[in-house]
Amino acid sequence: MTLLAPLKHITALKFSKLSPHHIFASVASSLEPRPLPIPIVHEPAPLPPTPSEILQEIGGELRQLRQQRQLTIEDLSARTRIQPRLIQAIEEGHLEMLPEPVYVRGLVKRYSDSLGLNGLTISARVPHWAPEAATFEPTTKLQLTGFNPTIRINPLQIYIGYTLAIVCAGAVTSYLLNNAIKPPAIASNVIPPRAAGIAVVRPTNSQPAQKLADVKIGIAIQSPTWAQIGIDGTTKFTGNLQPGMQLSWIATKQVTVNTNNAGGLLLSRDGQPAQPLGKVGQKLSTTVKVSK
Repeated sequence: MTLLAPLKHITALKFSKLSPHHIFASVASSLEPRPLPIPIVHEPAPLPPTPSEILQEIGGELRQLRQQRQLTIEDLSARTRIQPRLIQAIEEGHLEMLPEPVYVRGLVKRYSDSLGLNGLTISARVPHWAPEAATFEPTTKLQLTGFNPTIRINPLQIYIGYTLAIVCAGAVTSYLLNNAIKPPAIASNVIPPRAAGIAVVRPTNSQPAQKLADVKIGIAIQSPTWAQIGIDGTTKFTGNLQPGMQLSWIATKQVTVNTNNAGGLLLSRDGQPAQPLGKVGQKLSTTVKVSK
């Protein structure tokens, strides 16, 4: 609209037969401001909900039903064996406090089943998110000077760590058992049984004792027994004994016998008649003085 517009109207009407009133109305109408066109504004398409918002919606529904049934998070944790902090993270949609989506679906299914819902259907609504977008972050953090990183643990790393720990523990246990379980040492002075089935145990010192106080000790076995025999404070034999075996030593002070069948052992000194140490089946721990 310019100042020459009225002149254009006057020129157009110069040769017309209209009255001055019509000419004035036409000029006045040309001077009225015309409305500006209304711009068309295109509204942006709504953004899809984020995985956190979707999980928060699912968790809100589960929380509402849990509260309607007057169940606390601890009650639900006892039912489902899900840690309370994971239940709270699901209800509030905190992806940073949860493991990978495949594990979250299993937790949501267990949560839903415990409330009598169709856990498979509800768990299918759990969205998928990239592992780097929300990694399982325990609340434990390293407190270092000027550096405070968050420990990020991947479930696959946990599984590999547990497997390696089990393998190492099995290897260590096998090594300890192989070294702890050894066959009992056989005394070098025990001669294998002869044809008559008698084992003779000779003293460690093959040289005859020069002391007049030496006493020959004989032990005959008449029923199966376990025994530990010591001569003058030194253990000479430990193990199982069978009927018919005979043992002998030279003692100067005492003979110590520990056995679980005292009646199965017959003790003699210097060829005297052998006497049983106790009753059959009797456990006995005794010391016999042999000095003259």
